[in-house]
Amino acid sequence: MKKALKVFLIFVISVLILAGAAAFIAPAFLTTPLKKALTEEFSRQTDQDFILDFSAFDISLLRRSITVDSIVVRPDSASPHIRKISASSVSIAGIHWFSLINKPFPNFERIIIQQPDVELYSRDFSSSAFANSGNNPTDDITKKLATFDLIINKGKGRIIRPNKQEIFRVDDISVEARDVNINELLDGSQLIFMDNLIINGSGLRLSMERKLYEITAGDFSFNKKSQYASLADFALTPLAPKYRFSEIKNRQIDRIDLNIPGLEFIGFDLASLAKRHFELDSLHISGARMEVFRDKYKERPPGIHPKPLLYEIATSTDFSFGLNKAVISNANITYEEHKPPAQKTGSITFNNINAAIQDFRTQSHPKFQDDSLKLNVETLFMNTSRMTLDVRYAAFDRNNTHTVSVNLDSFDPKEAGDMLQNVGFVKIEDGLVESLNANYSLNSKSASGDVRLLYRDLKVSFLNKDNPEKTGLKQQFGDFIANTFVLKSDNLGENARTGEISFERDIEKSIFAYWWKSLLDGIKEVIK
Repeated sequence: MKKALKVFLIFVISVLILAGAAAFIAPAFLTTPLKKALTEEFSRQTDQDFILDFSAFDISLLRRSITVDSIVVRPDSASPHIRKISASSVSIAGIHWFSLINKPFPNFERIIIQQPDVELYSRDFSSSAFANSGNNPTDDITKKLATFDLIINKGKGRIIRPNKQEIFRVDDISVEARDVNINELLDGSQLIFMDNLIINGSGLRLSMERKLYEITAGDFSFNKKSQYASLADFALTPLAPKYRFSEIKNRQIDRIDLNIPGLEFIGFDLASLAKRHFELDSLHISGARMEVFRDKYKERPPGIHPKPLLYEIATSTDFSFGLNKAVISNANITYEEHKPPAQKTGSITFNNINAAIQDFRTQSHPKFQDDSLKLNVETLFMNTSRMTLDVRYAAFDRNNTHTVSVNLDSFDPKEAGDMLQNVGFVKIEDGLVESLNANYSLNSKSASGDVRLLYRDLKVSFLNKDNPEKTGLKQQFGDFIANTFVLKSDNLGENARTGEISFERDIEKSIFAYWWKSLLDGIKEVIK
């Protein structure tokens, strides 16, 4: 990217050099020689690494402008960094011609680029691509240029691999930057740190081929002064069907399909990134839909793979990050898995999710030791029953100490029948859950607490795990024993039983699985 920026700025400087030489001579007589001179000057400034072509060169003394139309910059065979830079026109406006009295070329107020199209090779995005080389042949010239405004209208661009495979693209982007300093642009990727910077556009696409995903977004906007950014129709899309996804990875893995119609980032200071710190006041997520599928017919990856809890996540980087609040509204999550030997999948849904997350910090943040993360969720479980979740998490505690509170209103367990039958191998014949209330504490090793589950008329069938479709006298006898002597069909009234949670964490399971398995441990204590 820095290389492309240098080429563009060299073009601008070349135009200014020629404009200074020709400003007081009738431009009409100079079109052909100016075109030739500009091409030669550009080639000289870029050490003959690039070829410049354009259709017209216009100098207007009265309008105080210079316009170059139909520009195309191509590398020669020995310069592979940039594939192409083009624009329908580049205009240098608000030129102060009388500044030529004591300067080699004039001051100007703004550069306007119409419909630029940039195509780069992916290797430009190395760590050194944004470093100041300290060997810029135009340094002496750029130090003499005043600041200016940069306006880019309806641009587009893409990044490709040498085999022409596309990695990233943007279909439409417009930029407005005030008081631009060329040296700041050349000294690394300084554009986003400029004051009064506004970016708008649409059509983002990022290919993550090795991870079998692509990221896309529709309209986007960024206003540095207002400390606001937004994305519409953000999507993380898997590039393979459900079962094929695991086959390609050759292991058990979650396949995530995510779409977020609205994302807003409010209250941030990009300049703080220079000090490896980023503070975000609030993040708003609207209308998100996420589907997760896991094929458990595939083996888990060999070895032990611990899943991090919040303390491990917060201390995994020396970058200082702070999020004051994240608000999620009207979201939907579906989790589906296929567990052997079941012939069908089981799934559960959380619908109309409204949630708030407060006070997440990384270890390097000044307030890391001060705040505990707070999570509040309200949702419809299986789109039928109101469920709330409250979490208080001391992320700064290396023991990952936190508390979870779960409440569920009246619920017909048959609503989760396919999950219970195809994953838990339990078929609910009858019964109704009146309510569920659980409060438990967890840390890096274990969970403890209690569950109060009120239900009535519970009747179940335990399926054959080796063949869930198989039924017979033996199966029926087992169901009779379970419903008569093992499971308690009712748990109501003042003497209702409370289940005790005493669960040891499986370090290879996620934190959400940890919460669920702990809750399930208490539920089993109630119904047995």
